[in-house]
Amino acid sequence: MRLEQLVNEIKPRYHARGGAAFGLTESQCEAHVDLTFAAALRFLQSMMMSGKLAELKSLMSAGPEAIQQSPLKAQLVEQCTQSYYGLTWEKSRKEELALSILEFLLLELQADFQRGGYSADAAGVMKFLGMDAGLLGKMGGLFGKWF
Repeated sequence: MRLEQLVNEIKPRYHARGGAAFGLTESQCEAHVDLTFAAALRFLQSMMMSGKLAELKSLMSAGPEAIQQSPLKAQLVEQCTQSYYGLTWEKSRKEELALSILEFLLLELQADFQRGGYSADAAGVMKFLGMDAGLLGKMGGLFGKWF
């Protein structure tokens, strides 16, 4: 999956930009980026399957402030912190780590998208994610019913 590949490319940068402040080593940072990404992906997939596309669209349409302002923030952060099974930290500190990683990932993915010169529409996003453009036409009819 291209999204996973993108996250693998950017995760080593998290330590210098936030992970060290939490007292994590580089390998711990990378492991927690992986855990956060996997938990967030499961959460987003469950949102899609439950038909909460409007909420999902608002969560993904803006920058890191979208996470802070989203009514889904608590659920998303909870999903991520539950994946931190190896941390014995207080819940509030785990929540800070989850938000830090989520915001970092969102900013880095947005920057990669912009640097790549992709169009800011569904076709551009699909291309960025490495998805078949023919799939867009097939999914367009399905998603068109929801928007």
